Amino acid sequence: MFTYALRPIVLVLLATTLVWTLVLGWWRAAGYEPSTIDVATHLVLLPATLLGGFWLLRTFIEHLRLPPRTDANGSALLAKATTALAGSAASSATQRPHALLIAFALQCAHGSDPAQVLDAGKEGCTPPLDDRLHDAHGFPVFAARVADLATEELDETLNDHSVDMRRMARDEDRRALAMLHTTLPRALDEIAESIAPDPEAIRAVFWLSDRDWPDEHRANLAAWLRREHLAPRGIARADVRFRHLQDDAHAFETIDELITELNRQESPAIVLVMGAVSHVGEETIATWEAGSHLFTANTQDGRIPGEVAAVLLLANAAGAALAGRQPFPRLSHAASGRSARAGDAGARTDSSLLERLIDTILADTRLDAAQISKVLADADHRAPVTKELLRTLSERFPALEPLSDTLSLGPATGFASPIGGLVTLLCATEAANAADGVALCLTCQSPNARAAMIVDASPLASMSPPQTPASAPDAT
Repeated sequence: MFTYALRPIVLVLLATTLVWTLVLGWWRAAGYEPSTIDVATHLVLLPATLLGGFWLLRTFIEHLRLPPRTDANGSALLAKATTALAGSAASSATQRPHALLIAFALQCAHGSDPAQVLDAGKEGCTPPLDDRLHDAHGFPVFAARVADLATEELDETLNDHSVDMRRMARDEDRRALAMLHTTLPRALDEIAESIAPDPEAIRAVFWLSDRDWPDEHRANLAAWLRREHLAPRGIARADVRFRHLQDDAHAFETIDELITELNRQESPAIVLVMGAVSHVGEETIATWEAGSHLFTANTQDGRIPGEVAAVLLLANAAGAALAGRQPFPRLSHAASGRSARAGDAGARTDSSLLERLIDTILADTRLDAAQISKVLADADHRAPVTKELLRTLSERFPALEPLSDTLSLGPATGFASPIGGLVTLLCATEAANAADGVALCLTCQSPNARAAMIVDASPLASMSPPQTPASAPDAT
């Protein structure tokens, strides 16, 4: 403290000495006899002016670095940087409810094991050139392709269930469905035996997609899902609902709504959330290249196509009790925000949006930044996203080590919006389980949307118990 107090005095002495040395040297070299006014101007006022200007500039720069104030007359952007639901948890006297993640599964280019995906991210793996995908000039493009997808076998099952294959003309759609077809059984089989006495506990299935399917096609897909995956496990009566996602934040907001509804149920309640997306296809490549969104030698900040699938089984406390083994990782409510309407692909987020979302989620869960042991994000190779993320994490979590404690999976998985954020969330769950700690998941691949969610796998719950159920409406 004593040394810190001497810094202004030392600075004044150094500045004064430098000015005096230069002025006196100049006068001596020129043989000039200064007047009283010259002495006062050059040896007194000049050092004082330089020091005053320095402190004024420093104060101005520090003011620019401060986060914007949030008040009632703030901009629309600040208003959108709130939690997904209307209620403000940060100002409530008690913490908001959470959901228990009782089973999950994923699929991406680096396999179906979350630990393997985490290792690929730590090693800095990047997608290779794909000889089956070419740009307009005939050159292969980089792509994070899932190897050995059994799309031919899927076609047979779809035909058996009268699914209109003309709706699946895009290779990307067929690949996304094939990933779900192989990923879903791994999550369902994990809890099949425990829920066998009470299959009605699975209230609904939410199918998340980047495609807005017509009602008739949705009905056919739901019938296929029931016959192939739900009926063999005694849960064919579960309501199948489709959600058309606009961005990754929308996926987090959907889970946010389900967490609220699960905590309103008094009886055991489980919800299945599943989604898949594939951008590995000629149609996507052509669309991205036409809009200058594809990664090429001339477009270094373009996207590298990826494909992923994610399956989550969320439960309230009573539903988790059916699964037997405890404890389960806890998912907090999500904090999300946007800088523009969801369809504006050219929009970019404000640089402080991610910071405010992190502050919101920490306040919501009553956690301190020091309690976060891991931070995972879906940021990829694109420089604007990477710079935003690195600056934010270094300021909010200075104690965490890059690469080991903070990790971006996007360079390994490619661009996989709007499902890529869920894969990152499941990898964050794996990291939290391995450390018996608390992990923060951030999604920032979408150009104008950001979201944050906490995964708590600590032995002692750092999030408060769910609220007392008020009612038991149908899960939506």
